[in-house]
Amino acid sequence: MRRRGPTTLDLAQPRTVLEVLATSLRLYGRYPVLFLLLALLVVAPYDLIVLAVTHTAPLGQQKGAASTILILTLVEFALVGPFVSALQVQALVTLSQGEQPDLLDLIRRGVMVLPVVAAAEIIAGIGIGLGLILFVIPGVFLALRWAVVAQVAAIERTDWPGALRRSAQLARLNYLRIFVVLFIVSVINLALIDAGASLAGTTRHAPEVILGIAVTTITRSFEALALAVLYFDLRARETARPPEPGRMA
Repeated sequence: MRRRGPTTLDLAQPRTVLEVLATSLRLYGRYPVLFLLLALLVVAPYDLIVLAVTHTAPLGQQKGAASTILILTLVEFALVGPFVSALQVQALVTLSQGEQPDLLDLIRRGVMVLPVVAAAEIIAGIGIGLGLILFVIPGVFLALRWAVVAQVAAIERTDWPGALRRSAQLARLNYLRIFVVLFIVSVINLALIDAGASLAGTTRHAPEVILGIAVTTITRSFEALALAVLYFDLRARETARPPEPGRMA
């Protein structure tokens, strides 16, 4: 990789909720092509395959038959979300090291960790889904507990049970912080999706499909980047936290 020189991105620094979001937006503003392209490489093929097979536009995938929605949700949990998360967090690490990201290298590193990231995301998604269906509150709790499981699996190179445990460890004492970040990111993404749907609708004409893919790419990318920054914030807070009584520092 070609060196850029010193970077101002310090991933070992704890951040407030607003700073987590501001850092994500600042990175987007400085490297828009990088983060959008990493997401587009995953989102576009998926949306085009779905369009070809089910004749469902990118922003209309939640309005089909129940069986179709279920299959698409499973594919997103198993491949799309994990792969975007793995690519974005790898790019974030590279930038923090003051290096110019190499697209092929990032893809290679993302593919290498994808099996573990996908397994962790699938198990987490099943647990969260069951919790929401049965009692709601347990599902919300698990969503917060496993919010950064993909980032853990991609960076710490553990197995999927280890990623679940590690995400829970990082989330401890930080549930409110995680909830606020997830809430704000969800509000932003829903606003973008609603705006895109109002413009593109669910038609399958080329301009509307392109707009739908663009909106999906932006929302996927921003969510993955914000969670990557949050993951390193939680790690920084864990390091700065004084040891508990009875535990060695």
